[in-house]
Amino acid sequence: MKTVGTPAARLTVAFALALWIALSQIPHPRPVPLPAGAPATEFSAARAIEHVRAIAQKPHPLESAEHDRVRDYIVHEFAKLGLAPNIQTGYAEITLGKFHGSGNVQNIVSRLLGADNAGFPSNTPFPDVKNRGDGDRVGSDAVMLAAHYDSVPRGPGAGDDGHGVGVLLETARALRAGPPLRNDVIFLITDGEERGLLGAQVFMREHPWRFRPGVVLNFEARGTSGEAVMFETSTDNEWLIRGLQSAVPDAVATSVAYEIYRRMPNNTDLTIFKRGGLAGMNFAFIEHPEYYHTAQDTVEHLDPVSVQEQGRYALSLARWFGNRGLTVHPPGDAVYFTTAFTSLIVYPTKFAVILAVLTLLGAGAATWRGGWIGVPLLLLSSFHMWLVNAAPGISYIVAWPLLGAVIAVILLATAPPVFRPGWRVAAIALCAAPGFLLIIPLVSSLIVALSFRGAAPVLAAAAILMLICLLPQLQFMLRTKT
Repeated sequence: MKTVGTPAARLTVAFALALWIALSQIPHPRPVPLPAGAPATEFSAARAIEHVRAIAQKPHPLESAEHDRVRDYIVHEFAKLGLAPNIQTGYAEITLGKFHGSGNVQNIVSRLLGADNAGFPSNTPFPDVKNRGDGDRVGSDAVMLAAHYDSVPRGPGAGDDGHGVGVLLETARALRAGPPLRNDVIFLITDGEERGLLGAQVFMREHPWRFRPGVVLNFEARGTSGEAVMFETSTDNEWLIRGLQSAVPDAVATSVAYEIYRRMPNNTDLTIFKRGGLAGMNFAFIEHPEYYHTAQDTVEHLDPVSVQEQGRYALSLARWFGNRGLTVHPPGDAVYFTTAFTSLIVYPTKFAVILAVLTLLGAGAATWRGGWIGVPLLLLSSFHMWLVNAAPGISYIVAWPLLGAVIAVILLATAPPVFRPGWRVAAIALCAAPGFLLIIPLVSSLIVALSFRGAAPVLAAAAILMLICLLPQLQFMLRTKT
């Protein structure tokens, strides 16, 4: 390419890059935590935190006296709502490498009947379920919300997972205050999660309701603050993500987290539910991980905004899925992500493949018309073709910045020898936006989740990706002669 921009044109592109850097630092909008006097049908972080305050007074690990006090409090609160909770007891054990955990657990299970089951006591088996064997895994339209009430011995567990229990209790109250849902809502407060997902194992092994949920929403934390993120789903997740997009348009979620988490050894109760064949989503906040599993995991450190966000997910999704059929849904995964300026963006992995093919063809054209600058784009496009098949959820991080770079090269290759500020310069500047608005916020989130050292390989890869995708703009700004 022999194109040269005027000083004003080059300055315009430089200004645009600086603008994209600034805009990439803008956080997602977050809700205002509602007070205790909020309308009865709304979720109130203040009301939920009052439950957390009662639960997280002291450490309450499995089989401790404080654990029994917390169990009794939760049972009493569900009973006050008229939901007739029952306690499921059982023994479970688990071995993961050098880790071994075992114990007798006491899960708390309750159910809010939907309109389809009106007239039945809430603690009876589902009316449409007869004697099914363990192998007869027939799902239903029930929605199950889950959290665990045990803590580690070292901390009171306000974030992990007292807030989750508070979210479920406040969600149950808000649902009771509103119009009845079509489907039942099961509230499962598991025990023994910290000792190895023991309560979830007992529920999926023995409880008569274990195969009734059409969708499970699990609430966790690895800290005491930060954005509540939907970070994990079951497979064939497009229908779940579409539901999330409809119920909570401002949801914070990325399919990159889905791809990373399913390759990590980390486990939550949702791991057990998924192994049992249930579909679901996992929600958590992860800032201030230094408080995680310590004596500092207290109500005083718990961010009400994070609790409000978790409650928004719980209540909105319970209402959304609670009024829809859940027994049949189409297969296929989705690519999804948010930016600070858009609601949740979702498209099927099939579209990601089509996008990869078009980008590869465009990179070929950029190499033909643009010369050497198109070569790294062509190599990156080839890598992208592999990535979209190996880990399609990650592909958008490469796809959109790469597409912008390809378009910018073609715009430069077809430009007059000298050109001034105008639509072409504006388009070239705009083509740099995806790299900044998608990559930088994601890297920032991964640093929080993995620590700077843990995210170092990701930082290196992101820097290389950014450099390749900004080559057209960098060359345009630096070239002063034809």
